[in-house]
Amino acid sequence: MGTDLRTSLYWKACCPRVGPPFGLSDCKNNTNISFRDFLLQGGRFRSVQLRQTSNDGSQVLLPSKARDAKSAPGDSWVGSVESTRVEPARCDDHRHDRSVNFLSLRWSAGWYSGVIFAARALRGPNVRAALSLMEKKSADAIPVGEGGEGYRYRAFISYSSKDRSAAEKLQRSLESYRIPRPLRRSGIHRNERVSPIFRDRSDLKASADLGQTIKDALENSEYLIVLCSPAAANSKWVDKEISFFKELGRSDNIIAVIVRGVPAVNHPVREPEGAFPKALVGLRSGDGSLTEPLAADIQEPTDGRGGDGFNLAKLKIVATLLGVSLAELTQRQAEVDRRQRRVAQAVAAGMLILAVVAGIGAWIALEQSRMAERRLQNAVESAARQIGATVRYRDRYGVPSEVIEELLRSAEVDFGKLISDDETSPMLVFQRARLNLELAELLTLVDDEQSQQKVTPLIVETAATLDRLEQRYPSVLEWIGLASAPDPAAIAMLRLKLLDAEGQERTYAGNFNGAIAAAQSRVTLSEAWLSKTGSLSWHRELAQGHCRLGAYNYQRGKLAASAAAYEKCLETTRSLIQRRHDPSDRGDLMAALSSLATTLVEMDRRSDALLRQREAAETAKALVSAEPQNTEYQRTELVTLTRLGDMVLSVEMDVSRSLNAYEQALLISDKLTRSDSSRLDWQRDRSLLLERLASAHLRLADNADVTRSFENLRQAEQYARDAFEIAERILNNDPLNQEWLRDRSVLEERQGQIAFATYKHGGDTRKLEDSARWYAKAIADRRVILKADAERSFYKLDLAVVLVQFGEVAMETREYEQAERSLREALLMSNDLISSNEAQPIWLREVATVHAALAKLYQKRENFADALAEIQRAIALIRDLRRKFPDIVQYRRDEEYLVGKQSELAKLAPEVPEWPQP
Repeated sequence: MGTDLRTSLYWKACCPRVGPPFGLSDCKNNTNISFRDFLLQGGRFRSVQLRQTSNDGSQVLLPSKARDAKSAPGDSWVGSVESTRVEPARCDDHRHDRSVNFLSLRWSAGWYSGVIFAARALRGPNVRAALSLMEKKSADAIPVGEGGEGYRYRAFISYSSKDRSAAEKLQRSLESYRIPRPLRRSGIHRNERVSPIFRDRSDLKASADLGQTIKDALENSEYLIVLCSPAAANSKWVDKEISFFKELGRSDNIIAVIVRGVPAVNHPVREPEGAFPKALVGLRSGDGSLTEPLAADIQEPTDGRGGDGFNLAKLKIVATLLGVSLAELTQRQAEVDRRQRRVAQAVAAGMLILAVVAGIGAWIALEQSRMAERRLQNAVESAARQIGATVRYRDRYGVPSEVIEELLRSAEVDFGKLISDDETSPMLVFQRARLNLELAELLTLVDDEQSQQKVTPLIVETAATLDRLEQRYPSVLEWIGLASAPDPAAIAMLRLKLLDAEGQERTYAGNFNGAIAAAQSRVTLSEAWLSKTGSLSWHRELAQGHCRLGAYNYQRGKLAASAAAYEKCLETTRSLIQRRHDPSDRGDLMAALSSLATTLVEMDRRSDALLRQREAAETAKALVSAEPQNTEYQRTELVTLTRLGDMVLSVEMDVSRSLNAYEQALLISDKLTRSDSSRLDWQRDRSLLLERLASAHLRLADNADVTRSFENLRQAEQYARDAFEIAERILNNDPLNQEWLRDRSVLEERQGQIAFATYKHGGDTRKLEDSARWYAKAIADRRVILKADAERSFYKLDLAVVLVQFGEVAMETREYEQAERSLREALLMSNDLISSNEAQPIWLREVATVHAALAKLYQKRENFADALAEIQRAIALIRDLRRKFPDIVQYRRDEEYLVGKQSELAKLAPEVPEWPQP
């Protein structure tokens, strides 16, 4: 065996022009780099050199001509290399030319020819193939003295094409087998693996003889492994390979391996399942008889058959290849296995300790992260609550809108500091989405144009964020619990809040259909999650979704749809109350009952409305009884009783029972306002309640008893004056508040009615002047309100009503032209209302009222024919309402009054025909 030398193959190279594959600095500094990388990245070669480094460190450039030489005793090599150019074209720029050491190997004389072969191959155009061949020859070659006398392969596998899968598996298993270290330490086997193993990878071409490649492989293989099966036994190529190998004088190196069939010579008749080819049994024993070989059987033992199984068969083959006994191999392998198990156990124990330590550290870090997220969430919620409370203080304590807007501007800055734009953490992204919706809700409460313009971008951004959160996949850290992410249910809950914000934003823009669609989406989402989880929180969200759907349909004028949605809300809320005892659910029930009652009144289903409102009042009373100190529940009962009085007065025309409800509400109002006189919301509730009391006493003044009439008028005037003072104080806090301005206009109208009624009973013309003055103020305020929102039908109806009353006052002052202008304007508005898609049946009564007022005007002008025509129009409208709603007492009384006026006018103008029914 020759002494080891270190020989290096150098190429004169120029770097690639575009993007050095290994960095320009590497290219310029003679750094050892990968030959393969250089080739694959576009490097080009100018020349090839082979240098030898001896043990003393000196380098010798190998001669360019093939020759045998010796530099010193014991230092030998065989082979040659020629300096050659391999590039197809010259490098245009040689400034970066470097002699780069691509390969440095330690070898003995037996390895050298492979490198020389590769170096010669580099002269050809297929550099990649040369590289691959060089790597194969240099890495896989068996050193001289190991595995045989210079054999290139450990073994040659001979097999039938039908046994290809078994051959591939056996080859992989043998080449991957590591020789036990005790055998390697013995000095006989220094290689770690039993390799290489030759296996023909393509079918042989039809010819009369074996191919030269196969012959070369057989000549260079120490052993022949024959995969025996019925197919192999009938394969002439397997038979030829065995025969050729035997001719080489290596019969003792043939290893038979049964993959299918039985251990017998194959015969088409006597033994069709025989696995041995005839060439295997061609050897004769000492007595001259044919013998069958001993074979490893890779078949698994089944039904009592003695197959070895794949693993044992593989060990038998390896033992033969290594020239040791199976017992010694298995013993050595067992020692290795035991040592590996001990090492594995030690490593596992160490890894377990590390895993425990890492787990504890990760848990601590996770807990700290969660605490930080909770602190952040609490900070966001606290800030939102503070700003939200400030916005609500506008209604409670009269905080001006300018102050609220300034607070919101500061809140935007503060919220931006709480959560950055970093979207790497899903929880931060989620918290930012929550923050956007909190801010949008606060801006909506301000209810001005500038604030509303900021709402839409927040909604769009939040919708996109939630879409990304819903579509993302959990990370590995989230799966194993080392990172947190928002729960899908929490994302869905935030989606509900987004839909609420969208509904409010679209309502403000007048897009009621869009608001209805948002509410319907809310209902659908709640139903899906309720079905999935059965959680009571989703049960409540479903009820709230139906209520929002009812509110948006009411605003759109779709009263039937509104009533249906409120009924579903009531049904869902009652079901929830049966499953849990939460006061907030009863509060939801009361609010839904009251809202439904309002809708039913508009539909002229007043009896149903009264029943619902009474149930709402009873529910509110139960809430107060459960928590007597809860002022919000007390306020709820006050509002509910006030609306109940309205319903009783509208449906039953029972002023006494209506007053009873109002007076109960007044007691609650006294208690609340005494406890905190600065609460503007409580003051406003009191102002509205006093207006109702004034209206009720005004109705009681329509009495034959003059004394009682004047007493009721004085009481009504006092209530109206007190209410007006409160409304003025509230409006001074925010003169642009439309609701508060309407409250004042209603009280101006009510005082005009009281002054006019006082004039009618006593004839005091000063009261008539007061009435005209109050009506003029009411008209002015309502024109301002209508100008701000010209599409609101309710505001048009308000103005039409007060115009009619102002016309009646003008008739009393004999200003007939003024009266007719006022009445005609009112009629025009009323007809516009009932011809719209939002027309409500109750509006027909207002149109009838205008026709009756015009009849009165024409009668004063002694234009009896026109007067009779107008009264007949009014009768036709009221009778139409009576047919639709026969239980409404007010319509019956209206018809009786109008029929009486018709009879009176008929006597004055008998020639006018009766007005046709609509």
